[in-house]
Amino acid sequence: MPPAPRLTAAVELLAPQPDHQVLEIGCGPGVAAALVAERLTTGHLVAIDRSATAITRAEGRRPGRTTFVRTDLAGLEGYDAAFDQAFAVNVNVFWTGPADAECTTLLRVLRPGGRLLLVYEGPGGTRDVTPTITANLARHGFSTEVLAQAAVLAISAVRPPA
Repeated sequence: MPPAPRLTAAVELLAPQPDHQVLEIGCGPGVAAALVAERLTTGHLVAIDRSATAITRAEGRRPGRTTFVRTDLAGLEGYDAAFDQAFAVNVNVFWTGPADAECTTLLRVLRPGGRLLLVYEGPGGTRDVTPTITANLARHGFSTEVLAQAAVLAISAVRPPA
């Protein structure tokens, strides 16, 4: 069964380079993790999810160059300035509340100039989450750009320089 179009679109928009250090937020069963891992030769992916079941399923895919960690983003420890990029697909925390703890964690784990990519179902959904997400990220110094394609709505955000 091929990956969902939003997952392949997310990985295409992320465009990880072979040496990138990447964080996936909310990896679920590991489909996107496997797609990213295929592109890494010297880089590494850390995929997190708060669900033990999701982590077990993701580990079962056995993607190389990947570490799976059971935690939510706010609880992620270590990894200071470790990541070139971070991404999440259909993760609600960025629009259901202020996401202050999550943005603070991203500021800590992304390298200066590091990129965050948030991907959601295609444009035209029942609720436009873009204003809330961009406001939450901007409050923490991220510069944002909205990218819309047929399959997905994506928000690209860059961590401010140190």
